[in-house]
Amino acid sequence: MNRFLLVFGTILLIPGMVALYGALSQGPSSWGLSQTFFWGTPIANFVFWIGLAHAGTFLSAILLVLGVKWQHRVALMAELSTLVALLVAVIFPLMHLGHPLRFYEMLPQSNARAFWANIESPLVWDFLSIFAYLVSSSVFLALHLLKNRFPPLQKFLLPMAWVLFPLVLWVHTIVSLDFAVTFVPHWQGAYFPLYFIVGALYSGLGLVLVLVEFSGKRVRHLEDLLLSFSWAMLAFWLWEAFSKGIWQPELLLFGFLIPQLLWIPQWRERRALRILICFSVLGILWWERIVLVQREPLAWTWVDWGLISWGVGMFCVVFASLRVLLRRFFPESLTEVSELPPEEKSNFPKKDFAASLALGVIAAGIFAICWVNAAPDFPWLRMVPALFPIAAVVAVFGLALMAGISVFGIRRVVPFALAFGLFALATDCFVYCGAPTSYAEDYSLVKGENVLRVRSSGEVAFLWNARCAACHAKDGSLNRRFVHEYYPLPQELSLSRLDSLGEDSLVQVVLHGRNYMQPFAGRVSESEAQALVRYIKELAKKKEAVK
Repeated sequence: MNRFLLVFGTILLIPGMVALYGALSQGPSSWGLSQTFFWGTPIANFVFWIGLAHAGTFLSAILLVLGVKWQHRVALMAELSTLVALLVAVIFPLMHLGHPLRFYEMLPQSNARAFWANIESPLVWDFLSIFAYLVSSSVFLALHLLKNRFPPLQKFLLPMAWVLFPLVLWVHTIVSLDFAVTFVPHWQGAYFPLYFIVGALYSGLGLVLVLVEFSGKRVRHLEDLLLSFSWAMLAFWLWEAFSKGIWQPELLLFGFLIPQLLWIPQWRERRALRILICFSVLGILWWERIVLVQREPLAWTWVDWGLISWGVGMFCVVFASLRVLLRRFFPESLTEVSELPPEEKSNFPKKDFAASLALGVIAAGIFAICWVNAAPDFPWLRMVPALFPIAAVVAVFGLALMAGISVFGIRRVVPFALAFGLFALATDCFVYCGAPTSYAEDYSLVKGENVLRVRSSGEVAFLWNARCAACHAKDGSLNRRFVHEYYPLPQELSLSRLDSLGEDSLVQVVLHGRNYMQPFAGRVSESEAQALVRYIKELAKKKEAVK
C-alpha cells in the first residue's frame, strides 16, 4: 500500500507543484473565473478536502465519545487521514491572499501594525478554526501513538475527544457560513451548515473505506454508515430540487443509486466493487463542490486541472510517508489493538477536564475583552465564530500538559512547558508587531529601477492580472462580488475620471495607496506603476468603445 501510494502520488505531485506555483504567484487570475462567480476551483477543493478531514475525527474522536466498540479498528487510519487532509486543505485559501508568506496577518491582534484584521470576515474565521482543528488533531494523534508506551495517557483520550467532538462540527459550520453570508441566493438557508456537515462526513467515510480496503482489512460497519449517509444526502438533494429548483441528476446516480448496490449480498462481497463505490462517492461529492461554487460552465485553465493533481498527489505522498514513519518508530500502532479498557473509561479525569475547559474559556474571554476594549464600537457578538476555536486549542494544550504531568511528573514537564510558552510568546510578539513593509518574493522584489521593467504589452497584462485583477478584474470593471464582500465599492475607473486625476497622481496612488487601495511600493517599481496606469486607460478606452 505505502509503495503504491508513494509512486502514484509522486507522479501526480510533479505537475501539481507546477500548478501550485502558478496559483500562488499569479493569484486568482491564473484559474477559471468570471465576473458572476469569483470563487473558483481552489475554494471548491478547499471545501472538499476539509470535509474529508471530518470523517477522520468522526470515526476516531466522536465514536469514542459515543462508546462505539469497533471505533478502535479504524481510529489510527482515520486520524492520519484527518491530519493529511487538513494539510492539503490549508494551502487552497492561501491562493486568495495575494501574499501567502504573510498569512499570519489574518490573526486578529488589534491595530498594532496599523492594519485591522477583519474579525467578521469568513477568511479569519476559517484561519482560526482550521488552525485549532489542525493543532488539536495533531495532539490527539500524538496521544494515540504514545498511549501504548505510556498507559497513563489512556485516560486522557476520552476528554480530548470531548473537545474535538464540538470542534469538528464548529469548523464545517464556519466553512458553510463562508457561503451563507454572501449575496448568492442558493447559498443561503438555515439548513446549510447541517448540509455541509453531512456531506463532509459522507465523502470522508468514502475515503476511510478506501484506505481500509487498500490496507487489506474490511470493516462492515463503515459500509453500513456509508449507506446511511447516502440516504441523508438524498434528503438534502431533494430539498434543494423542490425548494430552490437545483436539480443535478448525476448526484443521484453516483452519490445515491450506485452506493445502494451494497444492499446486494453477492456484490457487496466483491472488494473491487466496494472500492469503486467509494470512488463514486468521492468523485461525485467533489463534483458537487465544484458545481456549488461555479453555477455556470467556466473555461478552466491548466492551473484548475493541476490543483486537482496536486491535492491527490500530496495526500498520497504524505499519507504513505507517515505510515512509513509509524512503521519505523511506532510499529505497535499499526497492529490492531483492543478498545479502551472499561476501567479506563470509568477513570475519566474530571478535574483535569474541567480545569482545561476553564482555561480555554478564560483565554477566549481575555481575547474578547481585549478586542472590545481596543474597538469599543465593535459589536462583540460578531466575534463569536472566532472564540470557540481559541477556547478549544487552549483546552487541548491544557489537557496535553496534564497528561504529560501524569506520565513524567511535574518537575520534568513544567520546564518544558515554560520553554514552549516562551517560544509561543516570542512568535506571537513577531506576529503582533509584524515585519517591515517589504516583500520577500524574489520575482517581485524591487531593488532598483533597472529591475523588472515592463518591456511589452504582454508583460504589463501579466502584471495587471497578478497584482490588480483580484479587485479590479481583468477588464478593469471591478470584481464586484469579491470587492463588495470585503470593501466598500470604489469609484468606477472611467476614462474621464482617469484623465482628470492625471498619470503622475495615479502612479502615486498605486505606489502609496489611497483609502482602501493598498500601497504597492516595494512590489512594483515606479516604471511598472506607470505602465499599469497606462494599461488601465487602455482598458477604459475599450470599455467606452463597446458602449
